[in-house]
Amino acid sequence: MSNLSKRTITALVLIALLVTILYFGGRMLQIAVLLFSLELSRELIAAFKHKGNHIPEHYILLACAFHFVVYEFGWPWFVAFTIPLFFLILYFLKDDQFTVEDMGISVLILIYVPTFLFPIMSLNKTRYLYLVFVISIATDTFAYLTGMAFGKHKLCPSISPNKTIEGALGGIIGTLICGLIYCLIFHIEIYFVHGLFIGLASVTAQLGDLFASKIKRTTGIKDFGNFLPGHGGFMDRFDSMLLIIPMVYILFRFAL
Repeated sequence: MSNLSKRTITALVLIALLVTILYFGGRMLQIAVLLFSLELSRELIAAFKHKGNHIPEHYILLACAFHFVVYEFGWPWFVAFTIPLFFLILYFLKDDQFTVEDMGISVLILIYVPTFLFPIMSLNKTRYLYLVFVISIATDTFAYLTGMAFGKHKLCPSISPNKTIEGALGGIIGTLICGLIYCLIFHIEIYFVHGLFIGLASVTAQLGDLFASKIKRTTGIKDFGNFLPGHGGFMDRFDSMLLIIPMVYILFRFAL
């Protein structure tokens, strides 16, 4: 089977699964988000282990699950950080192989995955939930098309040689138009803050993509995994979405 066929089949399966989860929402969405967060964390841990860092995988995954429990019960957000950080300090004191750099990476994973991902559960059964995916798809599509047509000036050649400034601007403008059209179609009242945060979400989406690309270059890996045939790992496909969710969540809270 060709790589294109693998990519196509995997994409169709992912779309079908995603539509099902979003349609039913509720507990299905919560379980999916928890499992997704654990897999994203595992892929990041594996990447840094490939570089030689000593990251306590089971502890990080347990801390991620604890973060989920804190979010589900509506406990103060700092509880999700203080207790895992306390045990990270103990681990640092106990294990000489666990360096300050390793601790920083561990904290980064816990911020990057659960903190940015879990707010999507608060968007359950709201029109803002689908806005996350509209922004993600529109940013990728318009950045690619604009970059192909007009791209001349490199954005970050050392990280992603194919990305251009023109493509990035095209992605933002195209996403802003698509996002506002989505709001009009689904009767979301549009204020200045909607345009602001939709535009910011497109910017953060592209930053998320660059951030994940730099992690891969830094750790010396090609993909974050092989769970998705033809696509790599989940982080390879959803890196930009992690930084979209906080922007849409803030927009949702402002809109209320």
